Amino acid sequence: MKLYAHPDNYKTKKALIAAQYVGLEVACPDKAGEAVTGRVPVLETSKGCIFSSGAIARYISRISRPVGLYGQNLIEGGMIDSWMEFCTHELEVPLCTWVLPVMGTYPNIPEATACAKEDVKRSLGVLDKHLLHNTYMVGDSITLADISVSCALVDGMAHVFDDKYLKPFPNLMRWFQLCVNQPEFKKILGQVKMPTEGKDSGKDAKKEAAPKKEAAPKKDAAPKK
Repeated sequence: MKLYAHPDNYKTKKALIAAQYVGLEVACPDKAGEAVTGRVPVLETSKGCIFSSGAIARYISRISRPVGLYGQNLIEGGMIDSWMEFCTHELEVPLCTWVLPVMGTYPNIPEATACAKEDVKRSLGVLDKHLLHNTYMVGDSITLADISVSCALVDGMAHVFDDKYLKPFPNLMRWFQLCVNQPEFKKILGQVKMPTEGKDSGKDAKKEAAPKKEAAPKKDAAPKK
């Protein structure tokens, strides 16, 4: 199979990680994501093409039922769909609003960035609370829900999150480290860059202007003789 997609996009990586789990060989043609016309991502199969990252990831995850990427039963499949919808609408939208200006893809709009930071924090809180009593997002093993959410967080970890911002979410961080250190994740993501103390998640793209120096007091004029 061939996957025509932007190779560095996190949505491409979730499909490739899923392929690692089910043992599917997927090739990404060089410069496949640089076409000025057409729609990507597209998965080319022997029986036809599938487009959109979500549909592609779901298709790949269903190829091997024993692997369980789409759950072990109907209720788990529904839960996976629920978390994927949450990821798309509640996490990815605000996180991209915050991350893409930092990556230089879109111009920074301070008001939008400020709102996005709060929305992301709220979504991370939901995930952290869920992961307090769950090792994985759904069931007892890695599923497409884990792959989707962790891939969505990778750019945030690398570019905008810092230790202070993530301190309230220990369960989320435990889970994220568990996911990205799996061999199937490492094969696609490599060594994921983690947040550090030096990164500042609270400042806008523009640096604050330096305070102006106070003007020196004027000297009194000398008295006329």
